[in-house]
Amino acid sequence: MVQISKRLVVSREIPLDESKALISSLDTALAEYYCLHKDYDKGLKLYREILPKLNTEEYNRTLSAYIGFSMQYAQEMSSNKKFIEAIEIYRDIMKYSGYPINVYKNIGLCMKAIGNADLAIKFLKRFEEISFDKEDVYVYLADITYTDIKDNVKAIEYYEKALLKNQDNFSIYNMLGHLYSTCYQDKYKDKQIYYLTKAFELAPQNRIVVKNLAYVLGKFDEIERADEFYAKLMYLNPTHSDLHSYGAYLVKHQRFAEGFKFLQHRFQKEDLGNVAFPQIYLTNKKKRWNIKLNIENKHILVHFEQGFGDSIMFVRFLDELKKRCAKVSLVVQDGLINLFQSSDLGVDIYKEADVPKLSYDYYVPMMDLPIICETKPTTIPRAEGYLKVSRDRIEAYRKEHINDNNKLKIGIAFEGTLASKETDRDIPLHYLYGLMRLPDVEVYSFQVDDLSNQMDRIPEDAQLIRLGRTFHNWEDTACAMNCMDLMITTDNGVMNLAGALGIKTFGLFNRITEWRWFKTQGEDIAWYKSIKPFQAPTAGAWEIPVALVMKEVEELRCKKLAKEIKLGSKVLKTPVKETVKNVEVEEKTEKKNTVKTTVKKTSGAKTTKQAKPAKSTKPASKKKSV
Repeated sequence: MVQISKRLVVSREIPLDESKALISSLDTALAEYYCLHKDYDKGLKLYREILPKLNTEEYNRTLSAYIGFSMQYAQEMSSNKKFIEAIEIYRDIMKYSGYPINVYKNIGLCMKAIGNADLAIKFLKRFEEISFDKEDVYVYLADITYTDIKDNVKAIEYYEKALLKNQDNFSIYNMLGHLYSTCYQDKYKDKQIYYLTKAFELAPQNRIVVKNLAYVLGKFDEIERADEFYAKLMYLNPTHSDLHSYGAYLVKHQRFAEGFKFLQHRFQKEDLGNVAFPQIYLTNKKKRWNIKLNIENKHILVHFEQGFGDSIMFVRFLDELKKRCAKVSLVVQDGLINLFQSSDLGVDIYKEADVPKLSYDYYVPMMDLPIICETKPTTIPRAEGYLKVSRDRIEAYRKEHINDNNKLKIGIAFEGTLASKETDRDIPLHYLYGLMRLPDVEVYSFQVDDLSNQMDRIPEDAQLIRLGRTFHNWEDTACAMNCMDLMITTDNGVMNLAGALGIKTFGLFNRITEWRWFKTQGEDIAWYKSIKPFQAPTAGAWEIPVALVMKEVEELRCKKLAKEIKLGSKVLKTPVKETVKNVEVEEKTEKKNTVKTTVKKTSGAKTTKQAKPAKSTKPASKKKSV
């Protein structure tokens, strides 16, 4: 039997209050030990159990340790991309008073990381409100506002605040230059160039900075400096997107030969996103034409690329191409087949599905045709028009869909695809309400899609006939155009079709145009002689070109009315006295006096063929342009 020493037997109990104090001290030591050795789960749990049992002095000291270790743990979780776990830890910290205000910033950044931009903004803004040193949070707010909220104007505000204490940060200068260029197009020119120049001074070897500065200088037609920075870009390992941008710059400034060659990088751009080229560009690269290949005596397959507008625009080169090779075949989108076939282009036309069955030597992307044809700005072929549709089809369409009256008929297209929105080519429909209110005018919408539902919000006194609903293919659209007296459209597929048909058209252009439109002044746009350009003097100032369009439409309207008066086909209730007289004079000059006054002698008195019935009624006041 084992004997126990009497010295080890304790007959007196330790007081309970003393044991609690010792246990609390032991637990605190253990909690600290666990946290110092990165076992945060055990350590922080133990801290949370201890805190309610401590007196004020011990509580404050222990709470400070608990919050410090919790912040470390949350930051480790965040660094390891365990953002939800980090947020849970920060949330536990916020149950106690006196936590650091950085918690708001850190939660905001975690929320951004998991894709909750709205909540990220709320926490970061709260940090901005209570922080004394908030310049760093302005960078975070700017980044989130730009990338997630996509509010570029607000992002500019935050970046400019961040710049106050980050004046050596080239990235902020670069972002400001880029955002001012994107948001304001041609406005704030000095700021765009200043910020990007400053970024270049701080980071002269940064490819993105050099590209952005070259682009902005080119946009403002500072050709010498733009050339200088594009040349620098060529030595900074440029991407395919950079080289494509350079090609666009060259074409825009009428350097076709080199420009279209650089535009060939469009197929390999790094920022294509969801843009998809036809299958042939992915599966049959060996037969794709390149500038080293001789096409003489070869069968060339011309293949569409993406948009309908591009196919309509570049099909003009087929005649030139036929002079350089033995045979040409054409592959276009299904919606263009009927129109191109009716236009007698002199080539076999196929759908994309037919390509695997075709035999040919090389295929050529449509937008490479200017390279083969050695096109210059002064030698653009068939600018007067090259597509057509049969008169029978036009008359059948007119009979079914166009009102049979003597009103001036105007077709409009105010927006294109999503790509046109990204480049600010669309005009808000409300600018054209005045056109829809003109007397003796019918406005027909050529929009097949109404991406922003603008046609559903037209006022009751503005009349618009939605003709786009009747289009099944581009031949229908062409028939409809041939029923119009005038087309008014922004830069989109409809405008290209109008030009290719030789239809009288007023083209509406924003201040900064897409790369192919190097001529937006005068009576035509070089690529199409029938399109007269009306350009906003500064980005988004659509009211100015629209006012000029309205003035010309009013003249056309009055001219049409005057003609009807002379022909006796219409009796005016409110004739336009002075305008009609001016129009009659213009018409006589244009027709070289082919309309002459017929003098009849009756009973010795002179009478003239009736041409002045308008004088018997009160003249109507000419409607002001809007």
